[in-house]
Amino acid sequence: MILAAGLRMNELEILATCCVLLLAAPLSLSAGEHISSKSPDGKFALRTNFTEYVPSHGDAAIIETATNEVAVQLHGDEPAGSEKLVWSKDSQRVASFRDEDGTIRIFFRNGATLEEIKMPELPSPQLPNLPKPDGSTSETIKRIEPVRWLESGDLLLESELQNKAGARAALQITLGFEQGNQPMIRKSEKEKMSVVDYFLLLPSETFEGPPDTWLDIMRANGEVIDKENGYMNCPGDGAQPEFEVALFRYGDGRPLLALCSGELEGADSVQLQFFELGADGKMQQISRPILPGANIKNDPGKGYVKEGWQFELPRKGRTILVRTPKGGKLLHKITWNGETFEKQK
Repeated sequence: MILAAGLRMNELEILATCCVLLLAAPLSLSAGEHISSKSPDGKFALRTNFTEYVPSHGDAAIIETATNEVAVQLHGDEPAGSEKLVWSKDSQRVASFRDEDGTIRIFFRNGATLEEIKMPELPSPQLPNLPKPDGSTSETIKRIEPVRWLESGDLLLESELQNKAGARAALQITLGFEQGNQPMIRKSEKEKMSVVDYFLLLPSETFEGPPDTWLDIMRANGEVIDKENGYMNCPGDGAQPEFEVALFRYGDGRPLLALCSGELEGADSVQLQFFELGADGKMQQISRPILPGANIKNDPGKGYVKEGWQFELPRKGRTILVRTPKGGKLLHKITWNGETFEKQK
């Protein structure tokens, strides 16, 4: 069964997830008016009004910044979601996206007004055969998000399918516009598996809550999800220490996923674990030694932990930095060569 984003859990799961989302929500989630996503020319913006008595509810509209007049009412008083606008550089086109229910709408400027165009039916990706879902993980969530406007005037979209077993597939769709702004699909390409796919395949006990919940939180809060460079960052919450994830690859393309996390009531970035893809289609923790040097052991549960060491995963490149928790003094540089990690001199 395919469900829209935000409609994929039973009532207990929804309640639990809402609690986690509220704990991790941005500080701007409070009663009152909030302005964001201004157009490049500054003439339009996204306005969200959160209600006084239920600040997790509110309405959203595209407004004229000079007059505060509503150009397009996106939705009325509904549970707050992750609203965003994706503007073209010339401010003549905008795509709105609501993460809560996966709603996407496209508007073109016509003088001082915004006119909506009807979205065409878009192709859908096909989920991989592994990992195999059971009865509780067979729900499929569909999500279509605007990525950016291209120089050509086309819109790049990501069409994603995901289930709670961790399986994910996505298409990059280029949406063009003919005379009269009639939309047409110019290109549809399958995405290669990225750091997001491998993150979702981590064992469910890795975090306080399943990986897909933390992906939702990262997306809602605008955290770093860099698929191109293979890096993700999450601030955590009161029950889950902050963590970062980096994707390395073997020479033959196999994934090696690094997870760096802190202690719940202690130092950040002091545990480093590595995961590889198993025959069951899930990521499995590596217990064998993988970092150079005999003075640090790979614990089957926590991974690498050494007093006085703090790890820093690369946003770009293949080098892990080891620093002192106090002062951040650089102790070691450890670089992945496609088969093993080597300590730089």
